[in-house]
Amino acid sequence: MKRMTGTRLVTQGVKAGSMTQSVRAVGLATLCLMASPARAEHRSIPVPALLSHKVSYTLGLARLKAGSLAAASGHATYQLRDLCDVWSVSQKLEVQITSGDGSTSLVSYQSATLENKKGHSFLFRTVQTQDGEMTSETAGEARRRRDGRVIVHFTKPEPATLTLPARVIFPMQFTGVLLDAAHRGLLHVQSDIFDGASTDGATPNYATLGTLRATKPDMDSASLPSAVFQGQSAVPVTVASFGGGETSLLPDSTYSDRLWTNGVEDRLLIDFGDYVLSGQIETLTPVAPAHCASVSR
Repeated sequence: MKRMTGTRLVTQGVKAGSMTQSVRAVGLATLCLMASPARAEHRSIPVPALLSHKVSYTLGLARLKAGSLAAASGHATYQLRDLCDVWSVSQKLEVQITSGDGSTSLVSYQSATLENKKGHSFLFRTVQTQDGEMTSETAGEARRRRDGRVIVHFTKPEPATLTLPARVIFPMQFTGVLLDAAHRGLLHVQSDIFDGASTDGATPNYATLGTLRATKPDMDSASLPSAVFQGQSAVPVTVASFGGGETSLLPDSTYSDRLWTNGVEDRLLIDFGDYVLSGQIETLTPVAPAHCASVSR
């Protein structure tokens, strides 16, 4: 899974070791660049009231694009909780890859973040492992200055400081950007997102949106908590992430889903380059938000 920006499950951080090759498709990237998408920049980005929830997904192989691989599957969990003036997000992704010779590799990505609802600060920790051995770890805090610039202080993998431009936004802000764009009928949005998964800084993302409409979840309504989707609408979203920066012509990964106005996602489709996984909701449970005194948001 790639970085889940806000409610976006993390896909870019997870690669299949030496089995992962370059992304071959350029269609989405070309479309987004030619369409001159609106750029999302830090301002008072409204993040709507979202459902505090925990959701798990079963990931199955949608298609293979490299002859060296035989199979791939996985499982993902994501939890979002409203803690008054911050969003608490935790997520975990595990992908098992089987090569043509029958050998297997298990790649795991975990992250935990606290994001201030006004975009003032962002605490993060990420851990990636392959076959039980840690391959990368990041931790630190990002704070936004009065002039809008973001100062990132890493404590892992080693102490370092990074300054990012004012246009950079955090993951839950990106969720607000997508839902705002959907309500406004925009087709494309460009954003530079810092999620803490890399010491390289922010990642340019190009999002393509469908039409926001009232619809029904794919899950059997009898297995869903009452009123979770009552009165909700959903929009198809595809996000291409360019870890090589704005000059990169090929995305590192693409991620598609259906984003509901309460922040829940279904119909996941994650393109890792060599293979594509589809994800369906396995369980969905509302989580009690914190009891908050009156706070300014």
